[in-house]
Amino acid sequence: MLQEVVVGVSGASGAQLARRFVELAVQAPELQRLHLIFSEASLEVARHEIDRKIVSPKKWLGRLAISSSAAARIEVQKNSDVGASIASGSYPTTGMIVIPCSGGTLGAIAQGVSRDLLQRCADVMLKERRPLVLAFRESPYSLIHIENMRRAAQAGAVILPPSPAFYIAAPSPERFLDAYCARAARWLGLTTPGEDFRWTGPKPRRPRPRR
Repeated sequence: MLQEVVVGVSGASGAQLARRFVELAVQAPELQRLHLIFSEASLEVARHEIDRKIVSPKKWLGRLAISSSAAARIEVQKNSDVGASIASGSYPTTGMIVIPCSGGTLGAIAQGVSRDLLQRCADVMLKERRPLVLAFRESPYSLIHIENMRRAAQAGAVILPPSPAFYIAAPSPERFLDAYCARAARWLGLTTPGEDFRWTGPKPRRPRPRR
């Protein structure tokens, strides 16, 4: 079954996480449509971390390394539009990721606050028992963060901080990014292109030659 997923981009540091996740997710064969929501602060963060010229969602999309056919799968939703189709549990989205997820966004989700479309969609995922992945970016964690993570997890969210997979071969910042995005995408039923970075166990040792 083809998937319609929601990607919420909050104002936490980690704009490259969102960029790379979208680049990989739109190439997944299972994806039909990717609904993309930017919080008000996320574009400001992108201007600092990606390109000073990113002043709108259109400019953000223009920085993606994707084909025109992949770009056609993306639908940008206004964060202020709480009446959008995806704000209703009757709309058949199959899951959502908030990447990166700020402390404020985590707190709103954990407390059931729906002040904008991003938060409302997260609330819908929880009430409809659909996958909700939170790429919580801020550390060290305060007790408030920990309590909000606990509340969100108890409600059904998956707390997936972007921790580096040090076990991958030839580790580099780019490969750490791809490994995390591939793992996050699997929670939404998406298969990203290229290496899947799964741990397959230690490689057998070669016998030492006898002298």
